[in-house]
Amino acid sequence: MTTKTSKINAADTAAVTKEIEDMVASGRKSLQDAFINGTETAEKAFKSNSETFKTNYEKVVSEGKSGFEKAIKSLEGSQFYDKNNAESFVKASNTAVEKSEKIGAAMIDFGTGQLQEAFNVARSIAETDDVTKAVEIQTEYARSAVQNYMSECGKFNSLMTDAAKSVMEPFSAQYANSIDMFSKHA
Repeated sequence: MTTKTSKINAADTAAVTKEIEDMVASGRKSLQDAFINGTETAEKAFKSNSETFKTNYEKVVSEGKSGFEKAIKSLEGSQFYDKNNAESFVKASNTAVEKSEKIGAAMIDFGTGQLQEAFNVARSIAETDDVTKAVEIQTEYARSAVQNYMSECGKFNSLMTDAAKSVMEPFSAQYANSIDMFSKHA
């Protein structure tokens, strides 16, 4: 092989290498743009759907309260209606609705926040050109997601415990009154 042939082959190799690198960079950029656009579209759809869900949830809770109140009023004229028992039941039911509404709202907020964070991470990963940085972002997201989940489990546990105590409270007073009456007659 001559020196002239070596120089031509080296020039051809460099040109081909440059052309391949340009194609890879262009392809990577196109994929990043497509992924980011897809993420943005999914995020917009999610926000729209979550707002609709929240609105419908609030409407269902409101209609449920209204229906319950109507049902209680319709029972007031019944021969089986006992005002003391009914008041405890109404208080407990209203408390249950109030607490479940609070728990439901907290769950919706948590789910919405987690998905928003997932969209942010997806966008960050798509925008990075460094694989090591992408792995770091994903690792941090996984760690953070587990910590948030555990924290929220504790909050939901507290909300559920509070709800159970609050719902049973009207019956506790009624139970204590019944025990007092029974003790007096015994």
